[in-house]
Amino acid sequence: MKDGFDVVTDVRSLINVPAIQTMLSGGKVEPSIKSTPSTVKGIVINSLSITNTADQIGFGNVNCYAPAIISNVLGNNVSSPDQQTLSNLAKAITSLIDGVYSVSFRVWVEEGAVILKDTDGSYFANIRFRYQSIQENFKNI
Repeated sequence: MKDGFDVVTDVRSLINVPAIQTMLSGGKVEPSIKSTPSTVKGIVINSLSITNTADQIGFGNVNCYAPAIISNVLGNNVSSPDQQTLSNLAKAITSLIDGVYSVSFRVWVEEGAVILKDTDGSYFANIRFRYQSIQENFKNI
């Protein structure tokens, strides 16, 4: 049986590759929680759920972070998302996780990227994915 930790590990293995690491300029591809400051690009993969059935279905998120753009508007600093950077990250990640069929799991994009604001004021692109795995040791049948 796979659990949420396995979901994150499997999806992270698809994303934590040199092409994505280069785009992060020193940032990280992290499991579950973002540990870097909002001034650093980064990616966080988390699991929302996974069923305990023979055909396991789970859902999770890939969140792509990029530093906000600070502009001065009428004497006030205003932050806005770096649309170009977030779009580039989201498109690169989507191509790596959409329609993947491996030996032990499948993953595909359930909902395309949307920009959200985090509690610390930073912005991220959220990509929701669906995960599927067949249990070979299912005991509830």
